[in-house]
Amino acid sequence: MTKTLHLAEIIISNNKEPIMGGGLLIVDSKIVLIGKKEDFGDLNSFQGKIIDHGKSLICPGFINLHTHLFYSSLNLIECPDGLFPWLEKLIDKTTQWSEKELKLSTEEGIKKAISTGTTYLVENTPSNLSAEMISRYPLKATIGLEIFSSDEKEAEKIFLQSVKEITQLNNHLNGQDKSCPYTTSRLEFTLSPHAPYNVSVSLWEKLMAWLKENNKPLLTHLEESPQEKIWWNEKSGPALKFWEKIKKLDPKLKYWKRYDSGIDFLNKNDLLNENIIATHLSQINNNDLNILKTHNIKLVHCPRSNYYLNNGTANLKLWNKLGFLWGIGTDSTASNNDLDLLNEARFAINQQSIIYNNQISAKEMFAAMTINAAKILGKDSEIGALQKGLSADFLIYDIKNKSGCTYQDPYHLLIFETNNSEDLKEVWINGNRAWLNAPILNKM
Repeated sequence: MTKTLHLAEIIISNNKEPIMGGGLLIVDSKIVLIGKKEDFGDLNSFQGKIIDHGKSLICPGFINLHTHLFYSSLNLIECPDGLFPWLEKLIDKTTQWSEKELKLSTEEGIKKAISTGTTYLVENTPSNLSAEMISRYPLKATIGLEIFSSDEKEAEKIFLQSVKEITQLNNHLNGQDKSCPYTTSRLEFTLSPHAPYNVSVSLWEKLMAWLKENNKPLLTHLEESPQEKIWWNEKSGPALKFWEKIKKLDPKLKYWKRYDSGIDFLNKNDLLNENIIATHLSQINNNDLNILKTHNIKLVHCPRSNYYLNNGTANLKLWNKLGFLWGIGTDSTASNNDLDLLNEARFAINQQSIIYNNQISAKEMFAAMTINAAKILGKDSEIGALQKGLSADFLIYDIKNKSGCTYQDPYHLLIFETNNSEDLKEVWINGNRAWLNAPILNKM
C-alpha cells in the first residue's frame, strides 16, 4: 500500500469550497481524505510520504469531451467556407497516411492532451489504432468507433462488424487477451455513428438498441454546420460535392428523405434517448433544443473548432435556461490551434459574452471541464472531483508568481491567470505522476 500526502497553498475539490493551506491524502490510486493541513494531525509522525508542493494550486484533472487524436500532427486547416470544404481538405492531407504516420499523429495528440492537464478524454476514431496508442499511456478515455454507412441494405453487416471490432478491442486491451502488452482497464469502448446524415435509419436503430442494452454512451455530431440543413432540406449544397469526391453520394441520394434537421431525422425515427452525447450543436434551433431536452440528451460545445470553420457558436445561455448538462471539447488540431482545455475555456467565455451577452463564471466553466463532464459520462463516482473514494487524478499549478489577491477567487485564478505552458507543473493519474514539466512523459 502506497500512502502519499500532497500539500498545497490552494486545493479546488469541486465538492466543497476551495481549501487554503490544505492537503490531499492518496492511498494507492484513490483519494481517502482532503482537508486543511491540520486535519492530517502531526505530520512529523505521518506514516507515509509527504510531498509539499508549496505555493501551488491542486485541482481535478480536466476532461476533454470531444477529440479526434488521429489528426494531431496537423495544424489548423484554414477553411472559412465551412464544414464540408474543410473535410475535403482534411481528406486530401490524410488519405495517403501510412499506419506509422497515423500512430505517430495519435501519439502526438496524447502528449499534447496530457501536457495541458487532460486526464480523461472522449476520442472519436474510425480505427482501432487510437485505442492501441492511448493504451500505452496513463491517459483515461472513452473511445468511440466512428461508423459511416448510409446504405440501408448494409445496416446488418456494418452493425455486426462494428460490435465485433469493439468487443475484440475491449478483450484485447482490458486484460482478457494475454497477448496484448498494453492491457489496461482505463479505457471504455463504445460506438459513434458519425452524424445523422452519414448513417442509415436501420443502422441507427441497431446501434441505439445495442448501446442501450449495454448501457454505453452513443457519441455523435449534431447540427454542426449550416451546410447540413441545406442537405436535409434541399438535397444540395457543399455536402454533395464532398460525398461525390469520396464516392459516398449514391446511397445518400437513394435513401434521402426531407427533414428539417438531423435532430428532426432522429426524432421522427424514434432514435433519441438519454444514452446520446451530442457534440457541436452550433446551428441548433430552439425547437430542436426542446426536443433534445425531453430526451435528456447531454451536450458538448467545441467553441474554437466551430469558430474556425465558420459554423457559429452554441447558445450556452439557452442551454442553461433549459437545464442541459453540458461540457466542452477541443475537437482536433486540424480544426483548432491546440488541445488545451484552458484555452478552450477562455475562448468560450469570451465568445458567450460577445455574442449572447452571457456572462459565464470561471467556476461554471471549470465545472464544465471537470465534474459536469464526469456526470455526462456517468463517471462522477470515479472522476471529476477531489473527494474520498474517487480516483486520484489531479493537476498541480505553480502560483508562486501570482498576486496574493488572486487567491480570493481560485477559479478565476486557474481559468484566467494560469497558463499551461508556463504554470502547469505536474499531472497525476490514478495516484501516479503521469507528466512532469513537459516534455517528460512517463509511460505505464
